[in-house]
Amino acid sequence: MEAVSINQVLRLFNMLPKAAQLEIAEQINEQTFKERWRLMDQQMPELSISEDEIMDEVRAVRYGNKKA
Repeated sequence: MEAVSINQVLRLFNMLPKAAQLEIAEQINEQTFKERWRLMDQQMPELSISEDEIMDEVRAVRYGNKKA
């Protein structure tokens, strides 16, 4: 089987109707989500934060009274 280049795939993808492009993009997103999440998780620091502290931050952002 001959390898297909990324440029060939993109050229063919761009020839599809927009609805098909969206469907394909959603499937790719679903198939790659776990790996992307794993990579992001590795980059995030381990923090010890309580549920109350999390909710304080959510409320501060939601209601616009985030301290600078």
